[in-house]
Amino acid sequence: MAVRSPRCNHPETITNILVRILEKTPTGGATIEELEEAYEEVKGTIPSRKTIYRALERLELLFDPLARGETPEEGEEPEKNNPALLDDGLPGPMVGIKRIKRDRKTYYLFDGNQGAPEFNINESLYAALSLYPQYRGMLKDAYYRVMRKLLAETLAGVSMYNLLISEIENHVHVSEPAPADPDKFAFLVSEIFRALRYRKRLKIKYLRTYDGKETERIIEPYGLLNRFNNYYLTGYCLSSRGNRIFHVVHIRELEVILDSNYRMPSSYSLKQAYSRAWATWTSEGGAKLETVRLQVCCGTAERFRAINFHTSQKVKELDNGEIEVVFRLTGPNEMIPWIASWGPDIKILEPAWLRSEVAVFLSKALENCKET
Repeated sequence: MAVRSPRCNHPETITNILVRILEKTPTGGATIEELEEAYEEVKGTIPSRKTIYRALERLELLFDPLARGETPEEGEEPEKNNPALLDDGLPGPMVGIKRIKRDRKTYYLFDGNQGAPEFNINESLYAALSLYPQYRGMLKDAYYRVMRKLLAETLAGVSMYNLLISEIENHVHVSEPAPADPDKFAFLVSEIFRALRYRKRLKIKYLRTYDGKETERIIEPYGLLNRFNNYYLTGYCLSSRGNRIFHVVHIRELEVILDSNYRMPSSYSLKQAYSRAWATWTSEGGAKLETVRLQVCCGTAERFRAINFHTSQKVKELDNGEIEVVFRLTGPNEMIPWIASWGPDIKILEPAWLRSEVAVFLSKALENCKET
């Protein structure tokens, strides 16, 4: 049986309480019971209410060190009648953590308008988008645990943050494709989110890469896809009268049509529509699953043992040290450039049509390499 814990001196418990408040803020805030659960997740004991209030006070001090502990100047009287200090015996005026009452319950939420430093919302959105593929990809749960641990260390001492940044800058070099104009990219994504949130149509000017022409479209957005560090807008195109995909970096102009409304199909699921696709390909009537079998040579085989390139990937060991890799997916025609990039290290066992298409692709590439 769990026992009550009298104190809250560990940064991990305060971190978990802060994380719970941040998680619940978009939906109205966290209750005191939810903060108790956050504490119990770390310590394994049920805290007293005073312990939670003490944790909230420490968070208040974190966001504004001058928020508490002030002594009256000579001749001043303490604020004995301040209702914020007397109300239900709860902590006083919050800076960073805000308290509201609703339906006889008290909710705690993060108030970014109080004592918060100025920041560029586009930079923040772009940073979040850059991290999200790792969050949903190889790191998964590890990413969440690492971020919580870093936050705990930050609460314990800001010097840890400076040490981490210093070591990262000294020992890690990142070379990845990225939008040439991150601010514009973040603005486009922010507007797409706004249209999705309020179910508004989008008017876009889009560059068609296959012929270089700029077209105007009216889109009912369904969401964003990320594949190989590229973001795509998916939705219903009124101009084409069908579902379409648009590479975000090829959107030249975008406008939210404020006086419009649309309904998302009730049965539509972004994950269901694209989770089986190699990249972004689907069909209106439901895409057909196909089997792709590849034989991979010894050295390159290690890459496939270490990395899942698709959720359906299965690896079979062969006697000669090579491997057979099997995918079950839709739209395998999108694999052609990817398979070709492995050169002679991969053989296509099936389907036959994919083997032929890759051969044509490589033949055209070879022609372009010949001297004119």
